[in-house]
Amino acid sequence: MEPIYQFATPQSIENQKAEQQKRAATRQVNTGKCCEAAEAQKVNSSSTLLALSFVLLTSLFANFAANAQTAMVLHSNNSKTSKENKADVAIRSLDDITFPEADFKRGAYLKLRTVYVDVPVSKFKLKPFPANSSAETRAELDFLLHLQKTRNAEAINRTETMANIYFDPLTTNPADADYTRNINSLFYIGRDLGPWFNAENLPVTAQVLQNVIQDATYYIFSLKADFNRPRPYQLDARLENLEAPGHASYPSGHSSTSHVHAYILSHIFPEYKDHFMGVASDMAFSRETRGVHYPSDSEAGKEFARQFVEELMKSQKFRTDLEAMKAEIVQARAGNQLSEK
Repeated sequence: MEPIYQFATPQSIENQKAEQQKRAATRQVNTGKCCEAAEAQKVNSSSTLLALSFVLLTSLFANFAANAQTAMVLHSNNSKTSKENKADVAIRSLDDITFPEADFKRGAYLKLRTVYVDVPVSKFKLKPFPANSSAETRAELDFLLHLQKTRNAEAINRTETMANIYFDPLTTNPADADYTRNINSLFYIGRDLGPWFNAENLPVTAQVLQNVIQDATYYIFSLKADFNRPRPYQLDARLENLEAPGHASYPSGHSSTSHVHAYILSHIFPEYKDHFMGVASDMAFSRETRGVHYPSDSEAGKEFARQFVEELMKSQKFRTDLEAMKAEIVQARAGNQLSEK
Protein backbone atom coordinates (compact mmCIF):
# COMPACT_ATOMS: atom_id res chain seq x y z
CA MET A 1 0.00 0.00 0.00
CA GLU A 2 1.32 3.44 -0.90
CA PRO A 3 1.84 5.64 2.20
CA ILE A 4 -0.43 8.60 2.44
CA TYR A 5 2.27 11.13 3.23
CA GLN A 6 5.00 9.96 0.88
CA PHE A 7 6.63 12.91 -0.77
CA ALA A 8 4.08 15.27 0.83
CA THR A 9 4.12 19.08 0.25
CA PRO A 10 1.97 21.66 2.00
CA GLN A 11 -0.24 21.96 -1.03
CA SER A 12 -0.58 18.22 -1.46
CA ILE A 13 -1.44 17.91 2.15
CA GLU A 14 -4.13 20.55 1.76
CA ASN A 15 -5.36 18.83 -1.34
CA GLN A 16 -5.36 15.46 0.44
CA LYS A 17 -7.25 16.90 3.40
CA ALA A 18 -9.79 18.42 1.08
CA GLU A 19 -10.15 15.09 -0.72
CA GLN A 20 -10.55 13.28 2.58
CA GLN A 21 -13.16 15.72 3.75
CA LYS A 22 -14.96 15.33 0.44
CA ARG A 23 -14.95 11.51 0.72
CA ALA A 24 -16.06 11.75 4.38
CA ALA A 25 -18.92 14.02 3.40
CA THR A 26 -19.85 11.62 0.61
CA ARG A 27 -19.76 8.66 3.00
CA GLN A 28 -21.91 10.56 5.49
CA VAL A 29 -24.45 11.32 2.84
CA ASN A 30 -24.42 7.74 1.62
CA THR A 31 -24.63 6.47 5.17
CA GLY A 32 -27.59 8.72 5.82
CA LYS A 33 -29.30 7.49 2.71
CA CYS A 34 -28.61 3.91 3.69
CA CYS A 35 -29.99 4.56 7.15
CA GLU A 36 -33.03 6.22 5.70
CA ALA A 37 -33.47 3.34 3.32
CA ALA A 38 -32.95 0.88 6.10
CA GLU A 39 -35.35 2.76 8.32
CA ALA A 40 -37.81 2.97 5.52
CA GLN A 41 -37.34 -0.72 4.91
CA LYS A 42 -37.75 -1.33 8.62
CA VAL A 43 -40.92 0.74 8.63
CA ASN A 44 -42.16 -1.00 5.58
CA SER A 45 -41.33 -4.37 7.15
CA SER A 46 -43.09 -3.39 10.34
CA SER A 47 -46.11 -2.21 8.40
CA THR A 48 -46.15 -5.42 6.46
CA LEU A 49 -45.80 -7.42 9.64
CA LEU A 50 -48.58 -5.44 11.26
CA ALA A 51 -50.75 -5.92 8.23
CA LEU A 52 -50.03 -9.62 8.20
CA SER A 53 -50.63 -9.79 11.92
CA PHE A 54 -53.93 -7.94 11.49
CA VAL A 55 -55.01 -10.31 8.75
CA LEU A 56 -53.95 -13.28 10.85
CA LEU A 57 -55.70 -12.01 13.95
CA THR A 58 -58.81 -11.20 11.94
CA SER A 59 -58.77 -14.71 10.53
CA LEU A 60 -58.17 -16.21 13.94
CA PHE A 61 -60.95 -14.14 15.45
CA ALA A 62 -63.32 -15.16 12.68
CA ASN A 63 -62.39 -18.79 13.19
CA PHE A 64 -62.74 -18.41 16.94
CA ALA A 65 -66.15 -16.81 16.55
CA ALA A 66 -67.25 -19.52 14.16
CA ASN A 67 -65.90 -22.22 16.44
CA ALA A 68 -67.51 -20.56 19.44
CA GLN A 69 -70.84 -20.44 17.66
CA THR A 70 -70.43 -24.02 16.62
CA ALA A 71 -69.48 -24.91 20.17
CA MET A 72 -72.55 -23.10 21.47
CA VAL A 73 -74.75 -24.96 18.99
CA LEU A 74 -73.08 -28.23 19.90
CA HIS A 75 -73.41 -27.44 23.58
CA SER A 76 -77.04 -26.54 23.08
CA ASN A 77 -77.63 -29.71 21.11
CA ASN A 78 -75.66 -31.72 23.62
CA SER A 79 -77.64 -30.16 26.46
CA LYS A 80 -80.85 -30.97 24.66
CA THR A 81 -79.62 -34.45 23.92
CA SER A 82 -78.47 -34.75 27.52
CA LYS A 83 -81.89 -33.77 28.77
CA GLU A 84 -83.53 -36.15 26.31
CA ASN A 85 -81.10 -38.89 27.32
CA LYS A 86 -81.85 -38.25 30.99
CA ALA A 87 -85.56 -38.45 30.20
CA ASP A 88 -85.01 -41.64 28.23
CA VAL A 89 -82.93 -43.08 31.05
CA ALA A 90 -85.61 -42.12 33.56
CA ILE A 91 -88.29 -43.78 31.45
CA ARG A 92 -86.15 -46.86 30.89
CA SER A 93 -85.33 -47.00 34.59
CA LEU A 94 -89.02 -46.75 35.48
CA ASP A 95 -89.99 -49.43 32.99
CA ASP A 96 -87.20 -51.68 34.27
CA ILE A 97 -88.85 -51.88 37.69
CA THR A 98 -90.44 -55.27 38.34
CA PHE A 99 -91.58 -57.10 41.42
CA PRO A 100 -88.37 -58.17 43.22
CA GLU A 101 -87.74 -61.85 42.69
CA ALA A 102 -86.34 -62.13 46.20
CA ASP A 103 -89.69 -60.94 47.62
CA PHE A 104 -91.77 -63.55 45.77
CA LYS A 105 -92.99 -65.76 48.61
CA ARG A 106 -95.44 -68.06 46.82
CA GLY A 107 -93.17 -70.27 44.78
CA ALA A 108 -94.94 -73.38 46.12
CA TYR A 109 -98.11 -72.31 44.28
CA LEU A 110 -96.28 -72.72 40.98
CA LYS A 111 -95.95 -76.45 41.74
CA LEU A 112 -99.60 -77.11 42.58
CA ARG A 113 -101.29 -80.03 40.84
CA THR A 114 -104.58 -79.12 39.22
CA VAL A 115 -107.79 -81.12 39.56
CA TYR A 116 -110.09 -79.94 36.77
CA VAL A 117 -108.15 -77.74 34.36
CA ASP A 118 -105.07 -78.93 32.53
CA VAL A 119 -104.05 -76.37 29.91
CA PRO A 120 -100.87 -74.33 29.36
CA VAL A 121 -100.70 -71.06 31.25
CA SER A 122 -100.52 -69.33 27.87
CA LYS A 123 -104.10 -70.45 27.25
CA PHE A 124 -105.24 -67.49 29.32
CA LYS A 125 -104.99 -64.39 27.18
CA LEU A 126 -104.58 -61.35 29.38
CA LYS A 127 -103.50 -58.17 27.67
CA PRO A 128 -100.17 -56.80 28.92
CA PHE A 129 -100.48 -54.30 31.73
CA PRO A 130 -99.70 -50.62 30.93
CA ALA A 131 -96.02 -49.69 30.98
CA ASN A 132 -94.77 -48.22 34.25
CA SER A 133 -93.96 -44.97 32.42
CA SER A 134 -97.31 -44.75 30.61
CA ALA A 135 -99.95 -42.09 31.16
CA GLU A 136 -102.42 -44.87 32.01
CA THR A 137 -100.29 -46.13 34.89
CA ARG A 138 -99.77 -42.55 36.09
CA ALA A 139 -103.55 -42.07 36.10
CA GLU A 140 -103.98 -45.30 38.06
CA LEU A 141 -101.41 -44.21 40.63
CA ASP A 142 -103.13 -40.83 40.98
CA PHE A 143 -106.43 -42.64 41.54
CA LEU A 144 -104.87 -44.76 44.29
CA LEU A 145 -103.47 -41.60 45.89
CA HIS A 146 -106.99 -40.17 45.84
CA LEU A 147 -108.36 -43.31 47.52
CA GLN A 148 -105.62 -43.04 50.11
CA LYS A 149 -106.49 -39.43 50.84
CA THR A 150 -110.21 -40.17 51.26
CA ARG A 151 -110.14 -43.51 53.10
CA ASN A 152 -111.20 -43.35 56.75
CA ALA A 153 -110.87 -45.70 59.71
CA GLU A 154 -114.10 -47.50 58.84
CA ALA A 155 -112.97 -48.15 55.28
CA ILE A 156 -109.58 -49.33 56.48
CA ASN A 157 -111.15 -51.77 58.96
CA ARG A 158 -113.47 -53.09 56.27
CA THR A 159 -110.62 -53.69 53.85
CA GLU A 160 -108.65 -55.32 56.67
CA THR A 161 -111.42 -57.89 57.03
CA MET A 162 -111.62 -58.45 53.30
CA ALA A 163 -107.84 -58.84 53.05
CA ASN A 164 -108.21 -62.05 55.08
CA ILE A 165 -110.77 -63.51 52.67
CA TYR A 166 -108.64 -65.85 50.57
CA PHE A 167 -108.16 -69.59 50.26
CA ASP A 168 -104.69 -71.10 50.61
CA PRO A 169 -104.61 -74.53 48.87
CA LEU A 170 -101.75 -75.57 51.14
CA THR A 171 -103.77 -75.09 54.34
CA THR A 172 -106.33 -77.90 54.23
CA ASN A 173 -105.63 -79.76 57.47
CA PRO A 174 -108.38 -79.12 60.06
CA ALA A 175 -105.64 -79.13 62.68
CA ASP A 176 -104.06 -76.03 61.14
CA ALA A 177 -104.57 -72.86 63.18
CA ASP A 178 -105.68 -71.01 60.03
CA TYR A 179 -107.99 -73.76 58.75
CA THR A 180 -111.33 -72.24 59.83
CA ARG A 181 -110.58 -68.83 58.29
CA ASN A 182 -109.28 -70.57 55.19
CA ILE A 183 -112.31 -72.79 54.56
CA ASN A 184 -114.82 -70.05 55.41
CA SER A 185 -113.27 -67.85 52.73
CA LEU A 186 -114.78 -70.18 50.12
CA PHE A 187 -118.29 -69.09 51.18
CA TYR A 188 -117.80 -65.34 51.35
CA ILE A 189 -119.22 -64.41 47.92
CA GLY A 190 -122.43 -66.38 48.53
CA ARG A 191 -122.83 -65.49 52.22
CA ASP A 192 -125.96 -63.43 51.54
CA LEU A 193 -127.81 -66.60 50.53
CA GLY A 194 -128.25 -67.18 54.24
CA PRO A 195 -126.44 -68.40 57.37
CA TRP A 196 -126.89 -71.96 56.13
CA PHE A 197 -124.41 -71.30 53.32
CA ASN A 198 -121.29 -72.57 55.08
CA ALA A 199 -118.74 -75.37 55.01
CA GLU A 200 -120.37 -77.34 57.83
CA ASN A 201 -123.71 -77.59 56.04
CA LEU A 202 -122.19 -78.00 52.57
CA PRO A 203 -119.21 -80.40 52.65
CA VAL A 204 -119.52 -81.35 48.97
CA THR A 205 -119.61 -77.68 47.98
CA ALA A 206 -116.60 -77.01 50.20
CA GLN A 207 -114.59 -79.75 48.47
CA VAL A 208 -115.54 -78.66 44.95
CA LEU A 209 -114.66 -75.04 45.70
CA GLN A 210 -111.34 -76.12 47.20
CA ASN A 211 -110.52 -77.98 43.99
CA VAL A 212 -111.58 -75.02 41.86
CA ILE A 213 -109.52 -72.47 43.78
CA GLN A 214 -106.53 -74.80 43.88
CA ASP A 215 -106.61 -74.90 40.07
CA ALA A 216 -107.18 -71.15 39.83
CA THR A 217 -104.36 -70.41 42.26
CA TYR A 218 -101.87 -72.33 40.13
CA TYR A 219 -102.75 -70.31 37.05
CA ILE A 220 -103.09 -66.96 38.84
CA PHE A 221 -99.64 -67.20 40.39
CA SER A 222 -98.10 -68.52 37.19
CA LEU A 223 -99.44 -65.44 35.43
CA LYS A 224 -98.19 -63.21 38.24
CA ALA A 225 -94.72 -64.69 37.86
CA ASP A 226 -94.82 -64.27 34.08
CA PHE A 227 -96.00 -60.64 34.12
CA ASN A 228 -94.01 -59.75 37.26
CA ARG A 229 -95.68 -56.35 37.59
CA PRO A 230 -94.42 -54.20 40.47
CA ARG A 231 -96.84 -53.18 43.19
CA PRO A 232 -98.13 -49.59 42.98
CA TYR A 233 -96.13 -48.49 46.02
CA GLN A 234 -92.96 -49.65 44.28
CA LEU A 235 -93.53 -46.98 41.62
CA ASP A 236 -94.79 -44.14 43.81
CA ALA A 237 -93.31 -43.75 47.29
CA ARG A 238 -96.20 -41.48 48.31
CA LEU A 239 -98.51 -44.49 48.47
CA GLU A 240 -98.99 -45.70 52.02
CA ASN A 241 -99.88 -49.34 51.38
CA LEU A 242 -101.67 -51.10 54.22
CA GLU A 243 -99.90 -54.38 53.50
CA ALA A 244 -97.07 -55.72 51.35
CA PRO A 245 -98.09 -58.95 49.56
CA GLY A 246 -95.28 -61.36 48.80
CA HIS A 247 -96.01 -61.69 45.11
CA ALA A 248 -96.38 -59.63 41.95
CA SER A 249 -99.36 -57.43 41.20
CA TYR A 250 -100.90 -58.58 37.89
CA PRO A 251 -103.52 -60.00 37.91
CA SER A 252 -105.12 -59.43 41.32
CA GLY A 253 -105.54 -62.71 43.19
CA HIS A 254 -108.45 -61.46 45.30
CA SER A 255 -110.24 -60.19 42.20
CA SER A 256 -109.55 -63.42 40.31
CA THR A 257 -110.80 -65.89 42.93
CA SER A 258 -113.76 -63.73 43.98
CA HIS A 259 -114.97 -63.51 40.40
CA VAL A 260 -114.41 -67.25 39.93
CA HIS A 261 -116.75 -67.84 42.89
CA ALA A 262 -119.24 -65.33 41.48
CA TYR A 263 -119.34 -67.00 38.05
CA ILE A 264 -119.77 -70.49 39.53
CA LEU A 265 -122.56 -69.45 41.91
CA SER A 266 -124.23 -67.68 38.99
CA HIS A 267 -124.54 -71.06 37.26
CA ILE A 268 -126.58 -72.27 40.23
CA PHE A 269 -128.44 -69.03 40.95
CA PRO A 270 -128.52 -67.05 37.69
CA GLU A 271 -131.06 -64.67 39.19
CA TYR A 272 -128.40 -63.47 41.65
CA LYS A 273 -125.58 -63.05 39.17
CA ASP A 274 -125.47 -59.26 39.45
CA HIS A 275 -125.32 -59.51 43.22
CA PHE A 276 -122.49 -62.04 43.20
CA MET A 277 -120.54 -60.02 40.66
CA GLY A 278 -121.07 -56.89 42.76
CA VAL A 279 -119.63 -58.57 45.85
CA ALA A 280 -116.63 -59.74 43.81
CA SER A 281 -116.11 -56.19 42.51
CA ASP A 282 -116.21 -54.84 46.07
CA MET A 283 -113.54 -57.34 47.02
CA ALA A 284 -111.36 -56.24 44.11
CA PHE A 285 -111.87 -52.56 44.95
CA SER A 286 -110.82 -53.14 48.55
CA ARG A 287 -107.37 -54.07 47.27
CA GLU A 288 -107.11 -50.74 45.48
CA THR A 289 -108.19 -48.92 48.63
CA ARG A 290 -105.37 -50.65 50.49
CA GLY A 291 -102.89 -49.38 47.91
CA VAL A 292 -101.70 -52.82 46.78
CA HIS A 293 -103.38 -53.15 43.37
CA TYR A 294 -103.96 -51.01 40.31
CA PRO A 295 -107.49 -50.93 38.87
CA SER A 296 -106.12 -52.73 35.80
CA ASP A 297 -105.06 -55.60 38.10
CA SER A 298 -108.66 -55.93 39.23
CA GLU A 299 -109.95 -55.92 35.64
CA ALA A 300 -107.37 -58.53 34.64
CA GLY A 301 -108.51 -60.70 37.57
CA LYS A 302 -112.11 -60.52 36.38
CA GLU A 303 -111.08 -61.39 32.82
CA PHE A 304 -108.97 -64.30 34.03
CA ALA A 305 -111.94 -65.62 36.03
CA ARG A 306 -114.20 -65.50 32.98
CA GLN A 307 -111.72 -67.47 30.86
CA PHE A 308 -110.92 -69.86 33.69
CA VAL A 309 -114.56 -70.78 34.31
CA GLU A 310 -114.95 -71.36 30.57
CA GLU A 311 -112.13 -73.91 30.83
CA LEU A 312 -113.73 -75.42 33.94
CA MET A 313 -116.97 -76.00 32.06
CA LYS A 314 -115.04 -78.04 29.46
CA SER A 315 -114.06 -80.54 32.17
CA GLN A 316 -116.42 -83.49 32.51
CA LYS A 317 -115.18 -84.08 36.05
CA PHE A 318 -116.00 -80.52 37.04
CA ARG A 319 -119.46 -80.59 35.44
CA THR A 320 -120.24 -83.76 37.37
CA ASP A 321 -119.02 -82.25 40.63
CA LEU A 322 -120.90 -79.02 39.89
CA GLU A 323 -124.16 -80.96 39.63
CA ALA A 324 -123.45 -82.64 42.98
CA MET A 325 -122.65 -79.24 44.48
CA LYS A 326 -125.84 -77.74 43.08
CA ALA A 327 -127.96 -80.59 44.44
CA GLU A 328 -126.44 -80.15 47.91
CA ILE A 329 -127.03 -76.38 47.90
CA VAL A 330 -130.61 -76.66 46.65
CA GLN A 331 -131.39 -79.25 49.31
CA ALA A 332 -129.78 -77.21 52.09
CA ARG A 333 -131.61 -74.09 51.03
CA ALA A 334 -134.95 -75.86 50.89
CA GLY A 335 -134.39 -77.39 54.28
CA ASN A 336 -133.64 -74.04 55.85
CA GLN A 337 -136.64 -72.39 54.20
CA LEU A 338 -138.94 -75.08 55.63
CA SER A 339 -137.44 -74.78 59.10
CA GLU A 340 -137.91 -71.00 59.02
CA LYS A 341 -141.65 -71.46 58.48
